[in-house]
Amino acid sequence: MAPLLIAGLGNPGAKYEHTRHNIGFEILDFLALDLQIHFDFFSKFNAQIAKYSSKDVFLLKPQTFMNLSGEAIAPMMKFYKIDTLLVIHDDLDLQLGCIRFKKGGSSGGHNGLKSIDSLYGNDYYRLRFGIGRNAKIPVIDYVLQNFSPQEYENKTLMLEHSKQALKFFIQNKDFTSLQERFTKNIKNKAL
Repeated sequence: MAPLLIAGLGNPGAKYEHTRHNIGFEILDFLALDLQIHFDFFSKFNAQIAKYSSKDVFLLKPQTFMNLSGEAIAPMMKFYKIDTLLVIHDDLDLQLGCIRFKKGGSSGGHNGLKSIDSLYGNDYYRLRFGIGRNAKIPVIDYVLQNFSPQEYENKTLMLEHSKQALKFFIQNKDFTSLQERFTKNIKNKAL
């Protein structure tokens, strides 16, 4: 079976741990706990990496900071000759409660995706985790905030949904079925 790399985007350090921008890290931690695997730091890739051996799947959390995510992901893909990449990231254009899957396309202004696109290309799968927007708060401040207490329950449900989606993809490697079974939409609400 061809190896698969699932990369969750975020920023290293306790300061960023539960922020909206770090949802990629949180989902991977949740998945690793379920799969009973743990992360180790690999300086060669400047990343925390866990391997799920029975399925030849790597989980990766870049330790480069968001804007340089590609510097961890591209060398890992090349070194292990991995041809399937799925990136988990926060998405301002989707309300909290939405999960969408996409292959290829633009970065949508997301700096982590821009870095991956510039060093690896944009032909990879994505799990887009909706975090919504707040017009009253500058984007950079908003994404680096923790989820509000009102958002917490919804976030927890979406973490579980994302974990189940990733487990399905690890087992089946069928992106069309992943989209059909696990895309989750809600009606847009003004904030």
